[in-house]
Amino acid sequence: LGVAPRDARLFMMRDARWKFIHAEGGFAPMLFDLDSDPDELIDLGRDPAYAAVRDACYDKLFSWARRPSQRTTVSDQQLIDRRGKSRRKGIVLGVNAADEIDAELLEKYQGKARQSHGE
Repeated sequence: LGVAPRDARLFMMRDARWKFIHAEGGFAPMLFDLDSDPDELIDLGRDPAYAAVRDACYDKLFSWARRPSQRTTVSDQQLIDRRGKSRRKGIVLGVNAADEIDAELLEKYQGKARQSHGE
């Protein structure tokens, strides 16, 4: 997304029916009706018909977020310094084809899997 760490934060709340995701950085919120859309394919976050639901979700989210236990213990610079390093640890997000990833990262996912027989 090319945004600062503080603008790449997501906050989510869920209840029995709704899943709501607030995104910092000016991004639109996401809202899913889990009763009618359990696979979360229809984003109602911008739909004016659901403004009251969004407001209620924001109230719940802000109540939770204001708890004393909510704090960040990693600085923005530490987050920036960590960018891209998770791929070196086996976490590869958003890759759909082998040509979308560096060869050195791909090799551990190719070939026959190692067998462990209690050795």
